[in-house]
Amino acid sequence: MRLAEHVQLVVWFATERDRVVSYSIVLLTLHEGDWQTVRVYDNAHGRNEMHRHTLSGGKRTAEAVREESDAGEAMRAAREEALAGYEKMIEGWLR
Repeated sequence: MRLAEHVQLVVWFATERDRVVSYSIVLLTLHEGDWQTVRVYDNAHGRNEMHRHTLSGGKRTAEAVREESDAGEAMRAAREEALAGYEKMIEGWLR
C-alpha cells in the first residue's frame, strides 16, 4: 500500500479458520533510489515483535509488543501504528 510517493507499507498474513496465525508488516521508504526497511512488525518467532531499522546500523534487536494480544489483534494494531506514525518512524530511521 502506497502511503506517500516515497513510502510503502507491505502487509502479509496467513489465516486458519478465519483467524490470523502469522503476519508481517513492513514499512519501507525510498532512499537514494532504493527501497529501505524502516520498521517490521511480525510474529515469525512465535511472539508479537517489532524490529526497528536504522540507516546507519541496520536491523536492531526485536522488541516484544502486544504480548497479551493474539496475532490478529497485534497485526491490526501494528498496521494502525504504522499508518498513524510513519513520518516520525522515517525521521527516526534517518538519524
